[in-house]
Amino acid sequence: MNRWNPFYRLWEMTRERRLPPSLSSAMLDNDPHHLAYLRSLAKDLDNSRNTEIPLSELEVVVVDLETTGFHPQQGDEIIAIGAVAMRGSHVLRDESFSTLVQASRSIPAHIVSLTGITDEALASAPQPSAALTQFFQFVGNRPLVAHHSRHEREFFRTTLWKTSRTRFVHRLLDTMLLIRLSSGPLGNVSLDSLCALHHITIGRRHDAYHDALATASLWGIYLEKAIQQGFRDLQEIYQEIGNQP
Repeated sequence: MNRWNPFYRLWEMTRERRLPPSLSSAMLDNDPHHLAYLRSLAKDLDNSRNTEIPLSELEVVVVDLETTGFHPQQGDEIIAIGAVAMRGSHVLRDESFSTLVQASRSIPAHIVSLTGITDEALASAPQPSAALTQFFQFVGNRPLVAHHSRHEREFFRTTLWKTSRTRFVHRLLDTMLLIRLSSGPLGNVSLDSLCALHHITIGRRHDAYHDALATASLWGIYLEKAIQQGFRDLQEIYQEIGNQP
C-alpha cells in the first residue's frame, strides 16, 4: 500500500481514529475494491470517443435517480438508481439496471410519499460506493442519457467525489439536446408533459427504473426525428446546437 497516496493516508487516519466522525464514517463505508474500480473509470474513459458513431448505432444508457432532495452539496443523497440500455432508437429492455442505495440519514416524509422508498427499504440496500460500482460496471463506456440531466450530473459528481475522490467522467446527454433540434417554441418540458404529448405511459412515476424507461422512449422518438432531419452523429448535433442563437 502506497503510504503517500492521499486516500490511503485518510484510510490509515480513519483506522487510527484521527478523523472527525463525519469523515470517518464516510471512509469506513467504502470497500477498497469498489473504490479501485471507481477510480479506474477516469483513466478508462478519458480516451473514449463516441461522437462520430452513427446515431442509428449509438449505444447509450438512460438513467434516472431518486434522491432525498435536490441539493447534493448540502447533504442530499441518491436513494435509487434505475437505467435501461438503448441502441439507436431501440430500447433494450433485457439490459436494465435497478438498485436502491443506502442513505446516511432518514428519508424526509415528502420523499417517502413521492417515491414510496422508506428507511426500512434502504436498510439492506448497498452502500453508495457499491451501488455506483455496480451501476458503472453495467454502463461500461456507453454515454449516459437523462431528462433535465443537471440533477443526475450533480448527484453523480458529488457522490463519486464524496465516496472515492473520483471525478464523474461519463458523457451525459440530455434529452433536451434532441428536443431542441426538432421542436418549435417549447412550453412545458417536464417528463410528464412530454410523455403525455407522445402517449408514453410511465409505469410508476418517481420510480427510478420506470422513469428511466419513459425517458428512453422519449429519447428514441427524438433520435429518430434527428436522423430524419439528416443528422448522422452526435458531433453534427453539437455543431448545430452551437450554431443556434
